[in-house]
Amino acid sequence: MMRAMLLSAAALISGMAFGTPSAADPARGAHGEYVPDPFEVQAIHNFGACIADTTPEGARRVLALDFRSSEYKKSLHSLVYGHDDSRCLLGGWRYKFSPSLIAGAMAEALLKSDIKKEELPKRLAYDPARAPIQARSDLEKMALCTVMQAPGATLSLFATEPATGAEQAAMKPVGDALSNCLQKGTQVTLNGPGVRSLLALAAWRVATTPEKAVP
Repeated sequence: MMRAMLLSAAALISGMAFGTPSAADPARGAHGEYVPDPFEVQAIHNFGACIADTTPEGARRVLALDFRSSEYKKSLHSLVYGHDDSRCLLGGWRYKFSPSLIAGAMAEALLKSDIKKEELPKRLAYDPARAPIQARSDLEKMALCTVMQAPGATLSLFATEPATGAEQAAMKPVGDALSNCLQKGTQVTLNGPGVRSLLALAAWRVATTPEKAVP
């Protein structure tokens, strides 16, 4: 079963603590939905990447919306089920809809396709010339901070295959950065897939935010 990441004030000492969710407390994604087993995590990740590759403009439009809005939820749902066919699914495979994981996979795929690899570290790093990015939740605030403070660790995570030992190893430096960005006294429970999705969505916001307008 996927191991859950537990972030708390105590985690500031160890960087990142891990726990195992029970059957009564299954792993949850960044938006609280159930996260499936490792093989299905990989399949959902590939599915989201395929959507971005097949319909990149549609993926960009969805990711530009506020994830709290009904428009975002409806648009993501329509985009996902618009690819519920042989273009991105093989052998009639069906999945439990995991919006944050699919959106995160879309964001990660667009980062890799829209921006040159050598430019990504600079595009994700903190830049005072960049227009301010307003976080829409405490989780997003933590993720935005992590991406901008640790772009190298974030990109190293994105270079791994989901739900693998390599991904787990790449989570350690990311976990350290997450802990540094966690508001004191706050406790957050996330699993590996949820963390990766959260960071990918934050990275896409950072990379696509223009510089401040010059008066």
